[in-house]
Amino acid sequence: MKKLLITTLLGTILVISSCFSKTEKQTDESNSSSSNSVYENNTPHNSEEERTEGITNNPTDCKFEDGTYSATVDYNNPETGYSATYTLDVEVQDCQIVQINFPNDGYLDDNHISSADIDGEGNALVYGEDGKTYEIHIDN
Repeated sequence: MKKLLITTLLGTILVISSCFSKTEKQTDESNSSSSNSVYENNTPHNSEEERTEGITNNPTDCKFEDGTYSATVDYNNPETGYSATYTLDVEVQDCQIVQINFPNDGYLDDNHISSADIDGEGNALVYGEDGKTYEIHIDN
């Protein structure tokens, strides 16, 4: 019974991951007006430092209690060059983003992303698998 449950769970995770990948590709092909966090003023950023300029990791300024918050999430996949902006719910624990939730009940947790400190303005930079980044701004 446990084996069947684990197999079903892993299958579900693979399907969700596959759907997310397919959605990214479809959105990229059909939506040329998506926000691109790698480019600002039509100029590509040259380094991680330039892309994250203005995002500080200073948890002492954090004013966010543990809970779920709506956030603007700038997603970037450097392997494919795809990036987009989403409004998603994020989980905050101890002034850190610990989980990103998707509308289809999928999520990215500490198995897929690193937790990240939130600064006093609600910004955080979360690193995901395969170099993916999530620039997060908690909406107030």
